[in-house]
Amino acid sequence: MTDIEKRRIMDRTNLSGETYFLSLLQAGHHYGFLTDSDLEKIQRQCLELLAAKADEWSRGKSSSIRTERAESIMKSNLYTIGLYLKTLPDPEAAVQELKTATVKDMYQKGRKILGAKLHTAKHFYHLVLKNKIVTVNEAYNATLGKSGIGIFFNTYNPDFEAHEIPASIDYQLCRPVTDLAGVEFIQKYLENVYLENEFCRHFAAEDIHHLLSGYDENYQHLLINIFEQVLTGAIGCLLAGGNVRRLEINPEEVRALQEELSGDEDRAIACKIRKAAGDLSELENLTRPSLRDYIEKSLPKITANILHAVRTNTLDKTFVPPLHPERKPSIRFFSNAKMADEAYREMIAELLVCRLSTDKLALIREKVKAFDDLEDVLLDARLSVKEILLLFDSLGDMEIAALIKRHPFHSDVQAVEVSEAEKTLRFSLKTFLEKLPSERRERILSLADRLVEE
Repeated sequence: MTDIEKRRIMDRTNLSGETYFLSLLQAGHHYGFLTDSDLEKIQRQCLELLAAKADEWSRGKSSSIRTERAESIMKSNLYTIGLYLKTLPDPEAAVQELKTATVKDMYQKGRKILGAKLHTAKHFYHLVLKNKIVTVNEAYNATLGKSGIGIFFNTYNPDFEAHEIPASIDYQLCRPVTDLAGVEFIQKYLENVYLENEFCRHFAAEDIHHLLSGYDENYQHLLINIFEQVLTGAIGCLLAGGNVRRLEINPEEVRALQEELSGDEDRAIACKIRKAAGDLSELENLTRPSLRDYIEKSLPKITANILHAVRTNTLDKTFVPPLHPERKPSIRFFSNAKMADEAYREMIAELLVCRLSTDKLALIREKVKAFDDLEDVLLDARLSVKEILLLFDSLGDMEIAALIKRHPFHSDVQAVEVSEAEKTLRFSLKTFLEKLPSERRERILSLADRLVEE
């Protein structure tokens, strides 16, 4: 078999990036580059390395460790070896290394590479924090914060859990990181976030906010990608003649563009999108090759979305006019004075011993006169969901809207660290709202959006 044939068979793209070592072993043996004897030797050396690492993990205090821990250490070892094998010119060279080098030596080389990658990942994390965009999107802020990716650099264990990703990552990238694990995943994720941030920073934060508000007024609770929305919006402005710098496009421009593109073939539309992206790069002076490349590789996804919108006559859902929530007229909400602490404690004590829901609700209606007291009762009286829903039935739209304002239920991202009583209240609000006629539901949500408390 010729070298060209070997390289074709051992194509790197056909191997797993997440478990490269094992994938290489399987492919090498399948195509006859590794013999049974080679596999037995490698397996024996892997077990010897596992024994040494297990002893290191237990600090020599125990001759045995739990099966789960041993499996994790083995995966960590193989991941680290895989980092080294990936640096070789091609899979054929990596297979040759497996035949001639010892597992211990490959691990040590991989461990040095892992250390370098960890250093690089930390560097990119600092860069991302510096070029982080100003946004109210919760997933974005939480992921890039100390309790998100920041956790990784405090808890990552390169010696025994190199394949793990101990971090809270909810924010979705335009180009998701796939087939990578451990520090490789984190490094690539941060590199992509850095490039997305760099692009978005060519636009004013308030203009991005208005664009995303046009997409969804509650976008702060959504798991959306900001870069994708901004790039799509900018391309839409170029195609329709809108204001690219401000990311502004009006409904008339979108309707005209819908009519224009509806008569084009898919290939012609794709060419127009590609040209618009190129014009955007020139307009915004995007000189960094890595950023231009990232935009180029993001276009297929954006193009597919635009094509679908054109064919379904929903382009107005893809290219949205900006919305300025701050221009909405606000409604000021006041609560009456709360009852005295002693009286409130007596009422809660009485509620806790009540057995009948009807008695509980009657007591609340009799005693509670202030909205703030009502809110406290919902959190302190251990009411069931059924009892809370019955109580909601007696409230007006303004009270329900004020509760939604204070206890939003839009996403799980918000409810990570709240009390059980708070979770019950949020669930009850969501359930109550879903059962309402659509007209009243929209009226309440509109009130909640415009409420300003005094």
